[in-house]
This record gives sequence, C-alpha cells and structure tokens, in this order.
Amino acid sequence: MGRLPTQQTITALVSDPAHPQTLYASSGDGVLKSQDAGTHWHVMHTGLPATGIVALALHPVQSAHLYAAAADGEIFRSTDGAVTWQRQGQLPAE
Repeated sequence: MGRLPTQQTITALVSDPAHPQTLYASSGDGVLKSQDAGTHWHVMHTGLPATGIVALALHPVQSAHLYAAAADGEIFRSTDGAVTWQRQGQLPAE
C-alpha cells in the first residue's frame, strides 16, 4: 500500500464492492480516493468543508454514491465517486 497524502488521522476506510481496487478514506483533509488498491491516493475535497470528515459511508447498491459527515455535523453526498460533494443537511444536536 502506498503512503496516504495526509498527516491527519484516518477516521474511516471503505472499499467499493463493485470495484475492489477502489478505496475511500476520510480524514481532517477531506476524503481520499485510491483506484489501485491503495498504491496511489488523491484528495477529493471539492464541495467539502475545511473542518475535516469524521465518518464515511458507501451506498450499498450505487457504489458511486458516498455520504460523509463533517466534524461540525454537516452531512455531504457525492454521486460521482467522490469527485464533487453537495451539502445535504445537518445532524441534529444532542
């Protein structure tokens, strides 16, 4: 596996069941994507906040759809394999 392009802690790691070579990781730098089983990584943060991503989920059927939760409680969705992200709302306060 290659070196991740971040000094931040990785908060989640998900793999695409439809494309086993594709991995996604979340961190304080946003979302990282590898299409070669982790040899090379790319930061995918267009539309994400600078606060960092603390959770990441892959849609169970549509593998190009991902969901990310930011440290401030905002929820984001990507429908293009993490290339771009759109804000979906805010997690409720406790």
